Parts: sequence; structure tokens; C-alpha cells
Amino acid sequence: MNITRLGRLCVLILLAFPLVIVSASPPAQSPRIDLARIDRDRILKAAQKYLREEPITVTAYSSPRSAGGPHEYFSEGDYWWPDPKNPDGPYLQRDGLSNPDNFVAHRQALIRLSLIVPALAAAYRITHNGEYAAQAGKHLKAWFLDETTRMYPHLKYAQAIQGRFTGRGTGIIDTLHLVEVAVAIPELERSGKLRASESKGIKDWFRLALQCPAECVVAKRSAPSGRERAGAIP
Repeated sequence: MNITRLGRLCVLILLAFPLVIVSASPPAQSPRIDLARIDRDRILKAAQKYLREEPITVTAYSSPRSAGGPHEYFSEGDYWWPDPKNPDGPYLQRDGLSNPDNFVAHRQALIRLSLIVPALAAAYRITHNGEYAAQAGKHLKAWFLDETTRMYPHLKYAQAIQGRFTGRGTGIIDTLHLVEVAVAIPELERSGKLRASESKGIKDWFRLALQCPAECVVAKRSAPSGRERAGAIP
């Protein structure tokens, strides 16, 4: 499957999946498992913590190695290192060995979002306390709507390799962390804490992200390694 088709498939999954925070209907012959009751304490403990967390988006961090601007997501290929014989030259691959000095702040911020929004949506789902939904909406608006903090809906500069590529098609793997964020959106819509215009704006962001693998073409692309194809991201 090529990168464009993979990108479209990933985002279609994000847009199409219903929210499944509590268990789906089990087969008729099986007893119903009440996951909301079983997991209630863990969900609410996490949600209570996240009620105090302010949004942190890509605009909070920057790298001098990024070819993009403050709103553009940037990450670097994990297994690429400076050349000891030419420190200012193109990076060299050391497959399977992650470079701890590579820029990961945007990826970490995205992971943080992927933990906060689903937890708050789940807490709203089992308590109907609008405070949880409102806080989740605050994070979504900061990431996808607010002109001062939003991330632009593309990955043109993801999985860059210093001295070789300003970004690669394999950057689509970084959107793994958006799956549960997208899945949480319908529950937040039902809460009434997202206005119709806000919900539309967030969905428009994902639609534009869907178009990006085909339209945001970087100058050169390289095939992912076996580990990258397997999604081995630290």
C-alpha cells in the first residue's frame, strides 16, 4: 500500500469510527460486561488530573532543524544520527537505534493530547458532568481552531532527516496518536459543550489532513524501514 493510500485510510478511520469508550454490545450468548463500572475509578482519576491541565500545542516548541513555521508539526526519523566524520553533513542511519537528541517535542505534545481528550470524554460519558466535556473541548479548540495555537493540518515536515529530507511520507505514522482524539469527538458533540461551528471546524481540520498525503508532496520520499512499517515509534 503506498503512502497516499495509507494516509487516506488512516484518516478515514479517524473520521468514521464511532465513539467506543464503554463496551460495544456483546454477542447474545455472552453476559454483558459493564466496562464503565469496572474502569470508573481509573477513568475519573485520570480525568480529575486533566481538568487542571492547560493545552500545549505545537506552537509551544520549535526546532532550528525544522523547515516549517511555528504552526507546523515537525519530527525526525528515529534511527538517524550525525555523521561522526562530518557532523554538519547529512545524517546516517543506524537502524534500530533511536537518536535521543532528535526533536520529539511535537510528538510528545500530540501523545499528551491523545491521553487527555479521550479520558475527559470517557469521564463525561459515565458521569454526564459537563465540566469534563468543556475541558476536552478547550484542548480541541487550542489544537485545531485557535489561530494563535493551532496545528496546521499537514505533516509536510514530519519524519525529517537532517541534510536529506525536510519531511517524508512516512510521517503519516505520527498521526497514530490522533485516533482516539477523533473517536472522542462525537461524545463531546452530544455534551453540548462544542458549538456546531466548532465541531465543523474540527472536522474540517481532519478533512484537510486527509487531503494532505496527496497534496502536500515533499521533494523526495524514502521507503519506510521494516521497523517503521511496523509502527515502532518510541
